[in-house]
Amino acid sequence: MATPVDAVRACDPWEMALIHRVIRRGFEQARVHVLAAGAESRAEAVAAYVDFQLDGLHAHHSSEDELLWPRLLERAELSADLIHRMEQQHAAVHKAVDSARDAVTAWRTTPTAAGADSLGAALETVSARLAEHLGEEERDVVPLIATHITQAEWDHLGKIAFSKFKSNQRFTAMGELLATARPEEAARMLAGLPAPVRVIWRLVGQRRYQQFIKSVEG
Repeated sequence: MATPVDAVRACDPWEMALIHRVIRRGFEQARVHVLAAGAESRAEAVAAYVDFQLDGLHAHHSSEDELLWPRLLERAELSADLIHRMEQQHAAVHKAVDSARDAVTAWRTTPTAAGADSLGAALETVSARLAEHLGEEERDVVPLIATHITQAEWDHLGKIAFSKFKSNQRFTAMGELLATARPEEAARMLAGLPAPVRVIWRLVGQRRYQQFIKSVEG
């Protein structure tokens, strides 16, 4: 039987939908950048963007594997089949991620048109495997999170996932979130950050993100 968290301690996992939109958009954009005319002349920047998307997906999924699925299996026993299916989908997605990592390494070293096609196909496979998983997670898992995970646990998962980015990727993570967020989501996200972080983003991070994206787009 399910063992719900007390209603006072249940959480609002509103960020999940935003994070999933960031992931979907990121892989679509990565493929566009790889296949764009002249991409080989800026291969290092484009490859860094692809790396960011792959690393971000790993940060998100590995944090769920470590912190979310075990708690849901313990507290929402009737949904065990669903949770195990999420784990299996993660494994399938990350086989595609491994192929994309191999493809981006090869293209970064020798940025040919054929290599771009291979990398574009690998990224498309990642997106295809994510489509089913993200939709099912939003529909069926988010309500379980809201019922069975405390706000403190949810917030901790988010901090752990963000901490897995390399230091030079953190401004990109902020930029991608804000580029994808609706105005009310952006305001809510920024309001939840410590004041010094908001200042650093405004004074330094936003400009660095914009410079990075310009180098990717050419």
